[in-house]
Amino acid sequence: MPESEPQSRPATPLISACTERPLDLNAVEIVTDRLTLRPVTTVYTEEIFAEFTPEITTYMLPSSPRHISETEQFIADTLEKRCRGSDLVLAILAKETDGFLGCCGLHGRENPREPELGIWLKKSAHGRGYGREAVAAVRDWAERHLIVDAFIYPVDRNNTASRKIAETLGGTLVRSEPIKTMSGGELDAVIYMIPARMVGR
Repeated sequence: MPESEPQSRPATPLISACTERPLDLNAVEIVTDRLTLRPVTTVYTEEIFAEFTPEITTYMLPSSPRHISETEQFIADTLEKRCRGSDLVLAILAKETDGFLGCCGLHGRENPREPELGIWLKKSAHGRGYGREAVAAVRDWAERHLIVDAFIYPVDRNNTASRKIAETLGGTLVRSEPIKTMSGGELDAVIYMIPARMVGR
């Protein structure tokens, strides 16, 4: 359900940088100055359903859920992929209050050394820099715990705020392509490559 979460793309396991034990994605917690990021569970079902509105999904591949059962299925799929080690979808929470702000994701794709980043924030959380803070935190976590060469960041050409996140993290536009959305529309997608600072660790 983050911006870059296309349901049809193949998922491959993320590569742990630790050879001594498998990476437990269910145990991940990332803390920043203002945010806490924790794996999405059924605890967040009602908030995701309420906040993942048609306005929020304007520049996204998924469509807004019409019934809470769709959100329940999304969370079930997220849990399954997390247990397989291919996807890490995190709830973004305000550090001081634990209030739900949105979701951020890291997804193993065709090349697991180039995982895909995605994010969405609820409407009332826009314009406060939470998006960049969350994405930067997930990138930093991945560089410490995974073997990565770079990160893929797809975004609609017209989504200026999201494009700025990629650009401020050093992202370079590498290609563009139209992508069909789950609601039957089409994104004018541009694909950024954000370099890892500890390549191939």
